[in-house]
Amino acid sequence: MNAHAVAYPSLQRRLITQRRTCALFLIQTTQHVNTRKLYVTEIARAAVATLALSAWCVSLLLIAS
Repeated sequence: MNAHAVAYPSLQRRLITQRRTCALFLIQTTQHVNTRKLYVTEIARAAVATLALSAWCVSLLLIAS
């Protein structure tokens, strides 16, 4: 086995320690999310996607006819 190869258990331990340190930083930076604003944004995105899809379908129908 190559001396530079990483064994699975050591890689797993390294990933676990990285997640723990990351979690420590996330606690401090986590903020309250305004759910009403989030819903409005998601509805607007869905509306834009629906309009774009319908415009694409109409253009295909015009090209086909």
